[in-house]
Amino acid sequence: MARSAGRTRPVIKDVAKLAGVSAPTVSRYLNGTVNVTEDKRERIAKAIKELGYEPSIVARALSNREMDSVVVFAANPSAFSTSETNHGVEAAARKRRFLLNIVSLDESDMDSVKARVRMGLSIRPAGVIVYEYDRAGIAALEYIPKDMPMVVVGGSFGDGEYQVINAERDGGRWMTMHLLDLGHRTVFHVGRPEGPTDNTRTNGWRDALKERGVTAPDPIIVPDDDLEESVKAGRTLGRRGDVTAIFAGNDETAIAVIRGLREVGRRVPADVSVVGFDDRNFGAMWNPALTSYTQNFLDMGERSFRMLFEQIQAKRAGDDAPPSQVEVVQGKPCLRAPNARTATVKSRSRWGVRINHSDCSASISW
Repeated sequence: MARSAGRTRPVIKDVAKLAGVSAPTVSRYLNGTVNVTEDKRERIAKAIKELGYEPSIVARALSNREMDSVVVFAANPSAFSTSETNHGVEAAARKRRFLLNIVSLDESDMDSVKARVRMGLSIRPAGVIVYEYDRAGIAALEYIPKDMPMVVVGGSFGDGEYQVINAERDGGRWMTMHLLDLGHRTVFHVGRPEGPTDNTRTNGWRDALKERGVTAPDPIIVPDDDLEESVKAGRTLGRRGDVTAIFAGNDETAIAVIRGLREVGRRVPADVSVVGFDDRNFGAMWNPALTSYTQNFLDMGERSFRMLFEQIQAKRAGDDAPPSQVEVVQGKPCLRAPNARTATVKSRSRWGVRINHSDCSASISW
């Protein structure tokens, strides 16, 4: 590998000399702020590869007054949806050599949201991603500058000009339809508190029952992470002879409900069919294996960064912003119940996507 004499690592001048261009041209190529001709771009890229040159993110930040970084604003960083989405954003950002900074919003202190957003913006990120999974995320949108490249993750359809949304409501509908197609007259629901948007699995449960002309029973709402309340809900429903199917708001709730049912002598799935949501790893190991629904948060994270990067590149090049984009990430059902009739349910989502319900290896038909 060629290197300049006396240096242990190549610098911009080395790249410029090998590519036959000026050092400022190399800087413009690296920063993406001014267009560089295709011929020069190819020569610079070849020189960078040959020399093994790695640009300094900090040095570029000092020259641009803008970091090659993005800030994610999110509440509940330990939540499954948040942590998985973060992994997706980080993986995509790493490929573009961008830094990822995560600013945690406090759902219990809404007055602090403005200060936390200002703190995140103080590092001069190239763009931001806001998770609209909760009220704090919605509040954060108010304090993002209008000219800042931004992507909204989650929420309801159309909440952001650039948005990646999960079809959670469709997922709730699909799982409820599955239970109805097994022959159950109705489906009871043990859910968590609903979020600030209408794109919820509980609303999907209501949609399915309404579509089939079934009056929705009163849902039992249990606090997040309160498994004992979910066990109590299982006991309560288990004592009712008309309860034969339960849609739980997530997999932890489903397993706690099953425990409550068993404590009052109800068998799963022989007496009561129970399905969960989120398709956590432990669900497949449960006895019986838990039927659930996968949400692809990793894909949501990766898509959100790619969408943001397009805006950043356009802004740095002085081009018009890309057209508005709203991408819907579909999940899929994982039908595992050993004694359940594995009816194949074909349905069309609100987004016009047809899903073949079979098992965890099922593919999505567009």
